Amino acid sequence: MNAEEYLQRICTENVQTDLLSLQLLQRNHIHHTPFENLDTSRNIWIDLNLETMYQKVITQKRGGLCFELNPLYNWLLNETGFSPILITGTVAINEKNWGKKNTHLTNLVELEGTTYLTDVGFGNSSQTPIPLTGEVVYDGYHHYRIVHHYEDEFDLQKEAYEEWQTQVHFSTEARTLADYEPLSSFVQSDPSSPFTNGVIVTIATNEGRTTLTNDSLSFTKNAQKTVFDVNEDEWDYLYNLYFR
Repeated sequence: MNAEEYLQRICTENVQTDLLSLQLLQRNHIHHTPFENLDTSRNIWIDLNLETMYQKVITQKRGGLCFELNPLYNWLLNETGFSPILITGTVAINEKNWGKKNTHLTNLVELEGTTYLTDVGFGNSSQTPIPLTGEVVYDGYHHYRIVHHYEDEFDLQKEAYEEWQTQVHFSTEARTLADYEPLSSFVQSDPSSPFTNGVIVTIATNEGRTTLTNDSLSFTKNAQKTVFDVNEDEWDYLYNLYFR
């Protein structure tokens, strides 16, 4: 594993241990490493091993799920002078329904007395770190904030249609990859997991987002979404064109 190779993968250089560099790292990571479930959808087991993940995402220029992208990002942050911790959260499906508890793995970083949520493995979340202070942050596309509930429990919220919608409920308790092992098994194999049924590959762009599924390719630009049908013969070509 090599930090310089990693930084080249996400087109980033001259990293300092400050908020500007953290913002740049998160944005560039999201723009160059797709969120994708190709392995789980094809029954290819993902070991929670950083070197294996590194080979997949950095060397082979693939993407991954939260428990691949965010632990790798955690390693890079450490290598570049930050002091991140891994945490887990629960994803909100809608206002009344939640995913399996603590199946989302992400990162916190403290800088100059302020703690930030910095996430590169959510699929369609903020492109910039968000402080746990409650301050509203605009990432160029949407407004976000973090609401403190009690003790170490928080909600990540996104503004949509003039309302604040919770995306993830999380705790600031530090976790390890070993802690996450049982949850990884659920994400990869349980029929109720959102990542065992169908393919999703998605990456941020300067205009919005590009997403590939089993049978469609969509481009979101300036809040306008255009969808094209995709057949099996052209799928690999489109994947390599937009996501590698």
